[in-house]
Amino acid sequence: MYTDLRAWLLENDPDAQQMLEWSSRLVGAPESPEKMASEVIWIILCAGRSAQAARTIEKKVWAAIFDRRPVVEAFGYRAKAQAIERAWRERVSDFAALQKVLATASAEQLVEWCGSLPFVGDDTKFQLAKNFGASVPKPDIWISRLAGFPDRPRRSVKLRFPACMALCSYLGEAAGDSIATVDSLLWLACNKGILVVSPEAGPVIFSPRAITQRSIMEAAEETKPVGQQLSLLD
Repeated sequence: MYTDLRAWLLENDPDAQQMLEWSSRLVGAPESPEKMASEVIWIILCAGRSAQAARTIEKKVWAAIFDRRPVVEAFGYRAKAQAIERAWRERVSDFAALQKVLATASAEQLVEWCGSLPFVGDDTKFQLAKNFGASVPKPDIWISRLAGFPDRPRRSVKLRFPACMALCSYLGEAAGDSIATVDSLLWLACNKGILVVSPEAGPVIFSPRAITQRSIMEAAEETKPVGQQLSLLD
């Protein structure tokens, strides 16, 4: 099923080609403190919401950062806003610390370091480590379901991660894809409703159809207040 799903996504979803390019060639150690901080900020925003929703908030957050305004003005979750401000403010020292971790060439230590950052959680620490070049999947709700774990009761990441890793490793070896690519394409297919698996981790269904969800790469267009809309017609 994975090879058929992969081929269908690449033919029908523009996001898939970008995900394939990114996961197979562009993931790796960040080149600068700014690039590192942008990855951390993205991970903080992704937790608990869809990539499409996070992309819209991200645009507002960066506008606040560059305008030197409090991030909470753009993102009302105060504690996370503070974590985002910390990621940007401390980017130089964090980047130096990251270099020491990367020098160990240990995926386990990289995951642990990522998890030490404020508001990088048990699942998203794997996502951040993957973005920094570790060969690991993110054991999120979708990949966990595919690996056989229902949403409830929520199992420890110590149980879920090895199963998600085994799934992505097996599919990657069979298809010639990296773990990051398998993880990314499976996640994308679930996000777009092309790969369906119930909260009970029931049968996995490949359901090719017209994609109606917005691209994960684009922020939603903001709806202008009625007065502003009318002024455009004057």
